[in-house]
Amino acid sequence: MRKKKGQSILEYVIVLTVIIVAVAVAAKTFIAQGVNKGLEDAKKTIEYATGQLPK
Repeated sequence: MRKKKGQSILEYVIVLTVIIVAVAVAAKTFIAQGVNKGLEDAKKTIEYATGQLPK
């Protein structure tokens, strides 16, 4: 038995939505790790620079 056209479009929309959500979650995780690393590096640099200031 052949599927209805509306049902087929709905299936494509659901699959596309799942793919978009998966990509968004992966991107968020990747970006968060990069931001955290950048902030840690900045903190280390600032601590080093302030340690070099005359007392």
